[in-house]
Amino acid sequence: MSDSGTSFLFLCRKMYFDGYTPSNKNLHPSENYQTLCNLAQQLIAKRGNEGFALYFCESQYLVDLWAAHFILEYGRPSEIMKTRALYVVNKYAQMSIKIKLAQEEKAWLKENGYV
Repeated sequence: MSDSGTSFLFLCRKMYFDGYTPSNKNLHPSENYQTLCNLAQQLIAKRGNEGFALYFCESQYLVDLWAAHFILEYGRPSEIMKTRALYVVNKYAQMSIKIKLAQEEKAWLKENGYV
């Protein structure tokens, strides 16, 4: 795995333990969020959507959710890739255990015209 790929995973882990989620707008101005965005953009540019979508296989620390958000926001996904990314987001939006996260994802889907 590349250094930027490792950095992406470790920063997702840090954000998780700090209580941040992809749909939490309060974190957007933070340095860690900006770094994560930059890493995602670099990885998407280097690996393409398909390569970056391999993070969909990693649900620990919300890595799959971060990846889905970044593909939808920065990846210019095909319809198939958009469907795959939205599947990940919808999975979290339907969680009954993490109610706050589910509410954030539902709101994000609505705000972005996906429902």
